[in-house]
Amino acid sequence: MTTKKRGHLTPRGKQLLDYLQQTGHVSSREAMIDLDMAGGTLTRRITELRDAGYTVNAEAKEHPVTGRRYTRYHYAVEAQ
Repeated sequence: MTTKKRGHLTPRGKQLLDYLQQTGHVSSREAMIDLDMAGGTLTRRITELRDAGYTVNAEAKEHPVTGRRYTRYHYAVEAQ
């Protein structure tokens, strides 16, 4: 059995990882409200997680009322 080596995360990267592990997903709006993290910061932290070896998938969505497009990120739990 092999374990995938994970890279170092910043404190904000670790905060986002913890959130994703608890909820399974995050959008920019959720990140702003729940983590006090702006959209650009969220994108940087998602890249940080991916660079560290975590699988985070992006899903393009459209708000049902406003029609505004946004991205929801999903944390993919990998089999151990």
